[in-house]
Amino acid sequence: MKKITTLLIILMSLFSKESALAFGPYGELSNCTNYYITSNAGWSNSEYYQIIDIDAAKLTDSSLPKSTAEDGSKNSANTDFGSGFFSTPVMTTSDGVTYTPTSVLWPVNYYMASFAPTLYTSAYSKVNLYGSSPSGTGTTAACTLNDNSVKASGFWNKPGYIELSRQGSAVLNTPPSLHGYIILDSLPQVERIQWSYSSTSWKRGVKADIDYHDGKGWQPLRWAASDYNAFEATFSEQGYQFEEIIGKQDDPNSYVSFRIRIWDGDSIHNKVNANDLTEQEVLYTATMQPYDQKQTVRVHQIKVFSNIVPTAAPKPIPTGLKRVNENQIKYFLSDGNLILSEEVDIEIYSILGQKIYNSKTNRVNTSDFNPGIYILKLTDKNGYTQSDKIRF
Repeated sequence: MKKITTLLIILMSLFSKESALAFGPYGELSNCTNYYITSNAGWSNSEYYQIIDIDAAKLTDSSLPKSTAEDGSKNSANTDFGSGFFSTPVMTTSDGVTYTPTSVLWPVNYYMASFAPTLYTSAYSKVNLYGSSPSGTGTTAACTLNDNSVKASGFWNKPGYIELSRQGSAVLNTPPSLHGYIILDSLPQVERIQWSYSSTSWKRGVKADIDYHDGKGWQPLRWAASDYNAFEATFSEQGYQFEEIIGKQDDPNSYVSFRIRIWDGDSIHNKVNANDLTEQEVLYTATMQPYDQKQTVRVHQIKVFSNIVPTAAPKPIPTGLKRVNENQIKYFLSDGNLILSEEVDIEIYSILGQKIYNSKTNRVNTSDFNPGIYILKLTDKNGYTQSDKIRF
């Protein structure tokens, strides 16, 4: 086993909080008043086993759905996307430097994804293939600094990505959504996860979720909102390298699942990546539209570090991706109504725990509720229960 000293564990636990909160809304102040950018400092080193290293440039299997975009600055057509899984080898090392693949193959499920092992980030393609400027330059260059010479990621000129579909649904506002995602399931004793993403234009966001297998389902891990002009996803065209400290390396019973999906809008969850505790209490203001066309997300690389080298892998998630649909009762606020994606048993509690509403419906008129934060308890026809906070 890879071990680190008690002092380092303490330091890492402290760093964990900073790492999880480091990406906006506040970062480094740019040339413009109240306009923030991030350092994009890249990944740090880990003392633990790097058991997974998914590099999109190496995903050349002809059976995978391929992007037919002319270059990295354009979206693939919807017909390029497919669903299924591919396998990536579990890695091991004897010296902590050189890694070799084991015979264990870890399944990676994808939904509505397209593979582009030879294409580059949108910013690199625009500059080097077409001699044009990335989005956000020109008259706003002094504010956005999005010119590929400032704060560029460590992979903006590296080929390879998995593009996730931004298509909403075949019929407007009707399930199922065609928003793409990618999942690694049941990873043991994870110490950290490193991942990188980019998009096709300025201010394109992303969501990363984690399931600790504790019965609570998917939880927000890192969300970079598309809808904030002054921070968070501003430089997505060049790409970002994120590092999530999970901290489960010493728990032999720990398993986590990790997924990356497109930013589909949100009006309910708090700013989970806020640096400041006051900012964490402020809700995102973008309207949640889970079935509309939203933002392009491209996953370039995923690395997983663990305290053990697994000797067995889980089975791929079956067709239908049941685990993905857990914790996926969708709802949003519109014109004084709480609108749900399906008919559910809904209970609404005050923040003090008093039940004030109970019904089986897919729409609740919220005009009679006093403004404030409430607790929703939703139960679908299969008995799945979901609880969330919401502000009316």
